[in-house]
Amino acid sequence: GLDANRGMIAMNVRNKSGEFWCVALCWLLLGSRVFGQTVEQVYFRVSGPGNPIVAGLDTNGVLSWSSTSTGGVFQVERAVGVQAGDWVPWTKVFVNKPQGSLKVLDFNPPSWMIYIPGGRFLMGDSQNDPSVSALARPVHTVDVSPFYMDRYEFTNERMRELLQWAYDNGHIKIQANVITTKNDATNVLGVLGKFNSEIILSNGVFSIRTGRDRFPAQYVSWFGSAALCNYFSLMKGYEPCYNLKTWACDFSKNGFRLPTEAEWEIAARGGYEGLRFPWSHTNVITHSLANYRSDTNNWYDVSPTREYHPEYTNQRPRSSPVGKFAPNNYGLYDMAGNNWEWVWDWHARFSAAHQVNPTGPATGANRVFKGGSWFTKAERLTCAMRYPSSPYTVFDDIGFRMIRPAR
Repeated sequence: GLDANRGMIAMNVRNKSGEFWCVALCWLLLGSRVFGQTVEQVYFRVSGPGNPIVAGLDTNGVLSWSSTSTGGVFQVERAVGVQAGDWVPWTKVFVNKPQGSLKVLDFNPPSWMIYIPGGRFLMGDSQNDPSVSALARPVHTVDVSPFYMDRYEFTNERMRELLQWAYDNGHIKIQANVITTKNDATNVLGVLGKFNSEIILSNGVFSIRTGRDRFPAQYVSWFGSAALCNYFSLMKGYEPCYNLKTWACDFSKNGFRLPTEAEWEIAARGGYEGLRFPWSHTNVITHSLANYRSDTNNWYDVSPTREYHPEYTNQRPRSSPVGKFAPNNYGLYDMAGNNWEWVWDWHARFSAAHQVNPTGPATGANRVFKGGSWFTKAERLTCAMRYPSSPYTVFDDIGFRMIRPAR
């Protein structure tokens, strides 16, 4: 899927301080295996201290550059054209030597996942939203390694397939519609049989309510989300990350897992900083952008329709099919609204310290979910919002999505 047509150009630009930086651009023509039947020219440029000059973009998607500086923070931007308005932020990265490199593309990611380049970002509420700030401040600098993330929230169809595999292979048991691991009846993974449940078990066979295959899965606890990541790793031939007796995570494993809170937030922001929501063209929200419960509590909720999304108000749960709304800059869908999404971390106040691949506190009472849902108001849908809840919690607007490290 990689065409060999490559080239580089460079131009001088003035930064906010009046100092001239060199912006180096490297372009790459991507073939049909990457974008279906669409052929696009994708450009990258690097700006930063010491006149960075692009050295190349190799067939593994690694962009490299050299600089006269001994190091600093470099901004990588992406475009599908080279006009003034075409460039969008892709990531920032700190480099402590004259030569820098970063994998900016993956030409063969898992078909259901998106490559997230990681990098450096400001985590937390930079908007000073009163209903968010107490939970999501202080704003602090975080560096995150690259990873793959599910393009969509985990769907009922994937849930049905995975539960069937785990059931058939003896990993789970189900008693009175309660799902647990084979040897642990305490930590409930999920429940079936609720009045609006979408997964049905009959005579050892899982099925889905008619027409609900592409809707996000729900009624899954934090324990269930972690366990399902393990089962998916086993099903796909990867190393499981979680110990299902202690619920510890081995982050060195190559299997699927829940994102850390930092990984989730950098992915939701899509390369941008200082914005309220995952989209970049506006700092407000309407029902045209997400599935949520609109009201007049927040000035930035300007939806012409109020309460539940009008297309889904007469159904329960009032979720929407995944992919219904536009994706963010990274190509991820429903990072705001539709379903809350479990992340790895125990809940605690943020530290102001600079962190690298943080995994949160070692213990706690509550785990975190993020992103808001069809049931919640606009302030719950911001990138910074973090909601603490017992890892046993199951409800019809809580789900998850998986990640896998990119190594």
